Amino acid sequence: MSFRYAESNDESTIDLFLKRTIYRGSVLKAALAPGSNLTDFNRGEKYFYGRVDRLYNPMTISSGVSLKALDSAFSKESGLQVLIFVAEAFEAMARQFDKCALMGLIDPNDPFLSKLRAFKAYIDPRKLYQQHIQLHFTAIEAALMEKNIVVEDFDDFVKELQILLEKSAHSIPFTQTAYMKSKYCSVLANGLTIEIADLDVTNDEEKISQFINSPNWAFYLNACNSYGFMVDRAIPWRIVADIASSPMLKHAANHGVGSTELILGRAYLRTHQVYYPKFKFWLLQLYNKVASRGTVLIEDCQGRTKSKIVESQKYTAKSLQKKYPESYFLELYCKIRFLEEESKFNAFEKNDLIDDTIELYLTKNLSDALNKFERIINKPFDYRGSLSYTRTYQQARRAAEEP
Repeated sequence: MSFRYAESNDESTIDLFLKRTIYRGSVLKAALAPGSNLTDFNRGEKYFYGRVDRLYNPMTISSGVSLKALDSAFSKESGLQVLIFVAEAFEAMARQFDKCALMGLIDPNDPFLSKLRAFKAYIDPRKLYQQHIQLHFTAIEAALMEKNIVVEDFDDFVKELQILLEKSAHSIPFTQTAYMKSKYCSVLANGLTIEIADLDVTNDEEKISQFINSPNWAFYLNACNSYGFMVDRAIPWRIVADIASSPMLKHAANHGVGSTELILGRAYLRTHQVYYPKFKFWLLQLYNKVASRGTVLIEDCQGRTKSKIVESQKYTAKSLQKKYPESYFLELYCKIRFLEEESKFNAFEKNDLIDDTIELYLTKNLSDALNKFERIINKPFDYRGSLSYTRTYQQARRAAEEP
């Protein structure tokens, strides 16, 4: 066991705290200059980098956007993809590493920082969400069974679902919109991230020995900066395209998106635009999973036990939409989103915003209604760790400490 750095999470809480603190200090010293591209993605708004737009709306790569498979010469796995301009920047940087290694300008024997090779890249968040929500569905089914709750129709289902989500939705997202901002969603879902090693993320000892103490470390940081990449301070083999940097924007300009605004506007869609059209069908899938099928229900009838067979109402996508108007699902979506988000809206304000959203849908259109709703509830003014939260907290502490 390493004395200074953690090698896994299987250590005492106090040891992990002390060793992680020592690691963070060592990495800070390894930065070439203050404000360098060695970036803390676990702090403030950087936590959401590549997964939210400038208004903090969760976003997903548009299905019409061109992803590029990394050249096999620079990839450990076939078919690894990122956004096309990110792939071009990475391949150019990898060629520079190969050239410098041949010329003896860097140590050619470094296992990761002499020949850059991608081990991981883009993962489709839609597939990640499908895996997540199926596990969630199983947990919901188990919770209803444990409480012997019989779901006879869709109204029963929605009532019980909201009761369960009131307890779980803030920590375990139900909608894909909230999932994109959660800890359950991989940063690889943004199409901007590449990992150049397959090491254990909990092993700080390896991070120090294989990267921070590498003779090629300074060259690596400088090269990433020159080609428009940030380096993750917590996972130094993870590099992320900086879509505000001049080098990265030069590559992006070759594909008609030469500004941060164009990249965000053309390469991504707001996640609620992708997810909401399928919202009612996810609900129907869950309903079919938990609905009673020939359940024997025991009742007490004037002191006598009586049993009856309960058959739940059956729905198809068409019959569900016929029975419940779009405003019903929009209201339910808004209620679930409030359960998922950290906000300081009171009950009256929540109901008022939901009413306004439905009215905007009825008088204008669904897209504008959803955009307005998401823009309001995604404001990060009170997110723990956000820069605004940190500033407010620090001001409050200073005020409390003043005599």
